[in-house]
Amino acid sequence: MKSNKNKPTETSEHSYLFDHFSIKIMMRDLRFSRSAYRPEQTIPDIKVTTDKGETTMLYEMAKAKPLLLVTGSITCPMTISSLALLNDLQANMADKINIALVYVREAHPGEHYPQPCNIDEKRRHAQDFKENYSINFPVIIDELDGPLHKILDVKPNSAHIIDAAGNILFQSLWAGDTKSIQDAVEQLANHLAVKRKLSESMLLPFFRGAGFMHDTLNLAGKRAYKELLYGAPPVWVLSRLASLFTFMPRQKQGGMSAVLLISVFVFFVIVFW
Repeated sequence: MKSNKNKPTETSEHSYLFDHFSIKIMMRDLRFSRSAYRPEQTIPDIKVTTDKGETTMLYEMAKAKPLLLVTGSITCPMTISSLALLNDLQANMADKINIALVYVREAHPGEHYPQPCNIDEKRRHAQDFKENYSINFPVIIDELDGPLHKILDVKPNSAHIIDAAGNILFQSLWAGDTKSIQDAVEQLANHLAVKRKLSESMLLPFFRGAGFMHDTLNLAGKRAYKELLYGAPPVWVLSRLASLFTFMPRQKQGGMSAVLLISVFVFFVIVFW
C-alpha cells in the first residue's frame, strides 16, 4: 500500500496543546486535513504506552486481528457518546477486532481538566476517564506532544482500523458514526474488503454527541462551557436544550433539540415573513 510522508498541518507543541477552545479549532475538526493519511496508505509504526504502563509497538497491537483506534479525551462529548458502540463491539466482536482508545489532548479544557502540562497529569486524566466510564478495552496514553495523534490527524474523536502492517483499512471522522464503523468491522470479520473506506459523516454523530455536551463540559469545568458559548453559540444552545430532555436516552436528546430549534425557526418564518 501507499505511504504518506507528508506531515500533519499542526506540528508545534504550542498549537497542539491549546489552552482554550475556539471556533477556529472546531472548524478544523470538521474535515480530515489534506495531509492526513488515507485508506490504502500506511501509517508509521511507533512505540505506545497503555494505561497499565505496558509499552509495545503499534503494529503489534494489530498482529492477531485488525485494530480499531479511536481518539478521545474525558472533555470530549463526542468521545463519551461513542463509548456505547465501542463497548458493544468489545463485548460482541472481541474475537474479530482489537480496540484501543488513544488518549489525546483535551478537546474542551476547563478548570477540572485543563490541558495537561506534563505526562503524569495526562495519565491521571486518562485514568479518570477509564474509571468514570468503565472502559474495558486498552487506553493508549499518547505522549504530551501527541505523536500518534498527529499521525492520526489530530481530530478529537476519529476512528481508524489498521492491519498488522499499518495499512489503513477504514477511517471515520467521528467514532459516533455507528453504522459506518459497524459495517466496516462486520465486513472485515467476514474476510471481505471494506466497501466504504472513508466516512466524514457529521450530522448523526453530532446530534448524538449533543446529548452528552452538558454533562461532559460541566465535568471539564465551567470555563469549558463558557468557551463553547463564546466560540460556538448555536452549539451551546443545542447543548442547553438537549439537557432538558432528561426523559429521553442521551443519544437521542440532541436530535430532539435540533427538531425543536428547526420547528421554532419555521414557525417564526411562517408567522412573520
